[in-house]
Amino acid sequence: MIKQYIIICEGRKSEVKYLQELNRYLTEEYCVYYKKFVCKPVGTGHYNEVVKKYKEERKLNKKANIEIWIDYDIYKRNELKNFYKYDNKSRGIPNFRFNYFNFEDFLIMHFNDDILNKWKKICKTNNHFYEPMKSGLYIKLIKENIFSDYDKSSLTKEFKINNDSLMNLFKHNDEQSEIKSDFANFLENIIDKEKVELINC
Repeated sequence: MIKQYIIICEGRKSEVKYLQELNRYLTEEYCVYYKKFVCKPVGTGHYNEVVKKYKEERKLNKKANIEIWIDYDIYKRNELKNFYKYDNKSRGIPNFRFNYFNFEDFLIMHFNDDILNKWKKICKTNNHFYEPMKSGLYIKLIKENIFSDYDKSSLTKEFKINNDSLMNLFKHNDEQSEIKSDFANFLENIIDKEKVELINC
């Protein structure tokens, strides 16, 4: 039996679109005819709101597999003491699956080396790895330098989840340290574990 996962995520647009694409890929590639990843967006990454959403979902789904997928940028900057709150979280709250540092960094890992390296240079120029850029700046830089059509609701027409893009994600996540994602590790692990249970179309 293939497990289903409830994913508590930060954004109401980008992450939702991504998980829709991920479910589409699994359906087309492996004939998984139900949502493997059920998206439950919070609308913010702030610790208190994320934990509130987690507790609500856990109460409704006592035996479900629930993962929390959040960007690390506001934790790195310790906005509203998010880092302090997470570092002192109570027992029963699972570890978050962080993107270091935002969803767009995670997305760009799906592309080839040239695109990732170009983005990493832009990030270094803007001190992103020490003081993560805020969305107004990094969205502007992505549109100017990487994907002119990028939009959080539709991502970019150049993005599609397939075997190649997932292999790029996993390879880049394993081989470099500036841009990382705990969610990528989680995704690679469950796909590897459950491939034997997925029947090819």
